[in-house]
Amino acid sequence: MTFASVPNVPVQTDYVAIVGTIDLVSPALQIPAGVAIDSGNFVPEITGGARRIGGYERYDGRPAPSDAVFYTATVDTTSLLAVGNVVTGVTSTETATVLLIKSATQFICTRNSGTFTVGETLNVSGVPKAVLSAMTDGGASTQTENVTDTALAADEYRTSIAAVPGSGSILGVWNYQGTIVAFRNNAGGTAGTMWKATSGGWVQVTTGVPTLSPNGRYEFINFNFSGSATGMKMYGCDGVNKAFSWDGTTYVEITTTASPETPQHIAGHKNRLFCSVNGSIYISAPGDPMGTWVAASGAAEIGTGDKITGMMPLPGTNESGSLAVYGRNKTSILYGASTATWNMANVATDTGAIEYTVQYVGGALALDDRGVTSLAAVQEFGNFSASTLSKAVQPYIDARVGTVVASSVLRSQNQYRIYFTNGSGLAFAISRESPPRVLPFLYPNPVTCICSGENTSGREVVFFGSSNGMVYQAEVGTSFDGAAVDAWHRLAFNSERGPTTQKKWRRAILESSIRSYASISMTYDMDYGDGSFPVIALQTSQQDGSGGYWDQLIWDEFVWDSPLIGLPKFSLSGTSQNISLLFASNDALSQPFTLQAVVLHYTPRRIKR
Repeated sequence: MTFASVPNVPVQTDYVAIVGTIDLVSPALQIPAGVAIDSGNFVPEITGGARRIGGYERYDGRPAPSDAVFYTATVDTTSLLAVGNVVTGVTSTETATVLLIKSATQFICTRNSGTFTVGETLNVSGVPKAVLSAMTDGGASTQTENVTDTALAADEYRTSIAAVPGSGSILGVWNYQGTIVAFRNNAGGTAGTMWKATSGGWVQVTTGVPTLSPNGRYEFINFNFSGSATGMKMYGCDGVNKAFSWDGTTYVEITTTASPETPQHIAGHKNRLFCSVNGSIYISAPGDPMGTWVAASGAAEIGTGDKITGMMPLPGTNESGSLAVYGRNKTSILYGASTATWNMANVATDTGAIEYTVQYVGGALALDDRGVTSLAAVQEFGNFSASTLSKAVQPYIDARVGTVVASSVLRSQNQYRIYFTNGSGLAFAISRESPPRVLPFLYPNPVTCICSGENTSGREVVFFGSSNGMVYQAEVGTSFDGAAVDAWHRLAFNSERGPTTQKKWRRAILESSIRSYASISMTYDMDYGDGSFPVIALQTSQQDGSGGYWDQLIWDEFVWDSPLIGLPKFSLSGTSQNISLLFASNDALSQPFTLQAVVLHYTPRRIKR
């Protein structure tokens, strides 16, 4: 008996670029292979790919956990030392906190106050415990050890950072020229209080107001109405008190003539302060928001016919610029520059904005019942679904639209983010070169209010308040305030352009950008998750970070002698018509990394009939 020879089919490869977006509505066969069908705690990169979301950490002005460093101390013995001990050098008088007993002669410490003296005795509460022979900055022998010890130091710093004093959720948080301020109800919930972050923690701001009514929802701007280089002030309102200004020292109430005198939204435009109360806009005199808001001085009131939910100044000169005015079910644009030329033009009568969702990222964006809309698209398409940017995630929005609580921008990533009361959110990458890309995320500590701005060095910083009274800084550190970041990204089922052709899967090579340490796991499903296939165990690859060219990148932002791109390899096994790869990370140590592409190795087999 003779057998026909089996043709030698070579292994084929396919390069799949990871798009960094999710599609929850298209039929399975229509979703491109690099698009996600499930994702959590990845966000879209503006240049393409999906980046594991940045961490966040509590903030009150004291040293940040992400800035913590550790030291390795070598001594004659560690037998008399314990974790948590504060050691004091007898000669130097410097102090440090013990984090970890590493061996019989070494311990890890942090909060070093200065330089210890080699050979000095280390006391704990005045009692000699060891003799120091060396104190090394860092001192870890592996990258895994380094990130683990760094996390211990961060945890130590975290214990010193406190919530804003009072009760209930954070009602407002803002960045005024590098000073972070927050509002919260007092301990009894009977009044609102204002606080600022300092090097010693939260310090209450004296407002001079006998009692601020509690339970406001604050909105702020920074604006200079004076023309002076030192004229920048913070302006705010909360819907239950008068609007106000603050210059870092003095809190001053603003009387707008509104009734009730409780502005809900605020904007600076045409060198005037705009405040909204219900369906009316109150406009200050030019350059004088603290003056008398009467017509004789150039002030004005304009009715809109709908409860105002947000205002957004649009680019232009003092003459050509306009103001987008959103109602719950209406969108308008205010043109003009004075009482004589103000003109309110309706853009859409059935499309508006939910409160606290109006932002500017390449244009005015807002969340409506239909989804996320851009003002330009609403002007072009009106009330039709073509005006929305979120069609691919509409089921996600429909399930949460009644619980949206805040929005923000991440300018460095061209991102617009919206947040819901359960901690979930959506991150949109906005680009003129490609359609919006969107991915969902989930914070264990839900956002109640949020702000983005710059620190005194000009670096973008983001802070949010939560329901536990804490203020957190976002996009810093490797964890969710010490907790693991549970992140996953499942790609669409890939048939390699042959939906009915069987393929023997052999290998997946991930192309990734990793700043420092990252632990990345992978598993996969075949034939749309057919239950006849066994459950595939996770494969994990620990990456020490991507390299860079010497003298061309910033020191300490790449790993010396590492490849420019991380290429972890994962084995595949099984034969099916299609495959879906799931990449995941679940720890408190990994730096944010970006999934850029995957190379699949496979061998085509027969057509499945």
